[in-house]
Amino acid sequence: MIEAELKARVHAPEEVLRALEKRATGRAEVYQDTYYDDPASGLAAQDRELRVRTVHGPQETRSLLTYKGARVDEASGSKPEHETHVTDPEAMHGILRGLGYVPVIAFEKRCRNYEFEALGRHMLATLVRVPEINGTFLELETLVDEDGDVAAALEDVRAVLQELGIEDGDLTTELYTDAVTATRER
Repeated sequence: MIEAELKARVHAPEEVLRALEKRATGRAEVYQDTYYDDPASGLAAQDRELRVRTVHGPQETRSLLTYKGARVDEASGSKPEHETHVTDPEAMHGILRGLGYVPVIAFEKRCRNYEFEALGRHMLATLVRVPEINGTFLELETLVDEDGDVAAALEDVRAVLQELGIEDGDLTTELYTDAVTATRER
């Protein structure tokens, strides 16, 4: 599957929150993300990602292993994504280290997720705050089959963002990993 996603800086978080609440009931979750790479940074050099994410929600805690391939759409940063549930995250961290991968960066994301249907697609909107980065972000994504029309999916995502009050000038492809790294290096 390809995650057709656009991310934006949100200048009026309360307005966007109200607009999302009209579409769906949000759920607050805290993500603890650890990104891995080989010692030579081979994954990053090929625009690929390997991540273990533990999600703490009001009802449950769950963990996921995610691999993202290289971007298929440069303008949005959309990537093929393969993800699976992990029942023992500490064992998964040990497996990745045992395979020669090293943790590159770990950080927390405070999220409020909204799932809804729009324009015939299942959408996931996530309002994001990363404690180490100033501001609020909105990620809006829909999944597309590997042979699907990513451009059409992104147009639908863009249309929903506009309905939520997000303008094209608010869009960003900056990665949280890069922003957190830059903050820590200051």
